[in-house]
Amino acid sequence: MLTYRGAVSLQEVDGGIAPWRIPFQERHLFFPEGGVGRAAMPTGVRVTFRTDAEGLAFRYAARPAPEMPGPPETAHVDVRVDGKPVASLPLVTDREVHTCRVGALPGGSDRLVELWLPGLNQFVLHGVELPAGAEVGRDTHTAPRWVHYGASESQGRGALSPTRNWTATVATELGLDLTSLAIGAGCYLQPLFATLLRDLPADLITCMVGMNIYGARALNQFTYRPNLVGLVRIIRERHPSTPLVIASHHYSPWHDPLEGDGYLSLTEVREQTREVVDLLRADGDENVHYVHGPSLAGPETAHLYVEPRYTDPLHFNQEGHDLLAAAFQRKLVELVPDLVRS
Repeated sequence: MLTYRGAVSLQEVDGGIAPWRIPFQERHLFFPEGGVGRAAMPTGVRVTFRTDAEGLAFRYAARPAPEMPGPPETAHVDVRVDGKPVASLPLVTDREVHTCRVGALPGGSDRLVELWLPGLNQFVLHGVELPAGAEVGRDTHTAPRWVHYGASESQGRGALSPTRNWTATVATELGLDLTSLAIGAGCYLQPLFATLLRDLPADLITCMVGMNIYGARALNQFTYRPNLVGLVRIIRERHPSTPLVIASHHYSPWHDPLEGDGYLSLTEVREQTREVVDLLRADGDENVHYVHGPSLAGPETAHLYVEPRYTDPLHFNQEGHDLLAAAFQRKLVELVPDLVRS
């Protein structure tokens, strides 16, 4: 009776279920360079069901988040009932099986319960426990399906809990059914992610691209544009008219002033992203749109990072996530008003 919204595949692990955001059987093909576990971090994934139970418990096992500069991440599961926040439960991340309990669920006799899973921890659900006699049913509600492709700023680094990641906030505010393909240090316009974006059901597709490519010097002035064109054309094989919004990375006070030094600068990546969207629109694709990253978060956000200045800050704190969510939400309302609720 459980629905794993936002998951691409489900793996049975030691009697539990691990939600993946790629086909887990093909995980090593998606990440031949390593780092496979990033796709097993269930950012945006919600376990949902309907029940008349007044309380619940769930058993889980979670791994620690990767070590990163700045404050350590604390894993949480956020509980919502009929769309309203009820609890944000801290998790133990020692890979052992533990139990979390929620003592009181508000609402009527047919509650929609959502368990939002942590975005930066591999996670296995070993079961949901309800009081004896409680009824449980499948979540069958429908909403416009939003698939988002991005890097760690979309995966949720810096957000205080799963529902406060900027993508989760946008999805909640606009009534969208989110599937997040955000992969920290893994957004390089890879062909297999293009085919995954193509094959997933979607009413809206968005991409926030550029920072990983710039930071890793993964593509250059000769290869970035054709790879981005290829990503879009592969998506269009099965989504010929689905609204497709491509955003460049928001302003970075530490990287924007830097020259490319033989590689693409962050400014040049943005310029080429805009050029590709203009080219595609000129070629007849009227449903692809460009969003300039600094219009979402500009120089005024220089203080909203979780990492200290000397460690090359990249990730917004919670205030930054809130700001980015509000700005991206406004852009979607402007670009696809018939799809989202404003």
